[in-house]
Amino acid sequence: MKEYLYHGSPYKYDILIPSQAFDIGVEAGCQLAVYATSNRNMALCFALGCVADSEKEVERTMMPEYGDKMLFKNGHPNYGGKGYLYKLDKSKFTHAMGTQWVCYEEIIPEEIIEIQVNDYLDLCVVI
Repeated sequence: MKEYLYHGSPYKYDILIPSQAFDIGVEAGCQLAVYATSNRNMALCFALGCVADSEKEVERTMMPEYGDKMLFKNGHPNYGGKGYLYKLDKSKFTHAMGTQWVCYEEIIPEEIIEIQVNDYLDLCVVI
């Protein structure tokens, strides 16, 4: 049976292309790759988007101590908007760390699920 990983984005794409990621202090989170996770809720958090509250830089953080929640500082999810959850073939990925996996090539999703951001606000903490 095929195993799957998830990728979340506020944008809909037919093909996911590797892009440079930035994760403060964690080298495995700074690769030129398509990132995916085995944690569906974590991917959903990234599908919620991020809107700035002011000219300050928006910070989004997921830390184990928050559970399956995205912490927003100087911003918030895209209230009333849509997001996309991508279901991806796990065999195309390499384990990076924790629940994170990476693919260094373009990948076509097995399935794209459109979500309503407001249905997943319980996965957010806005400070």
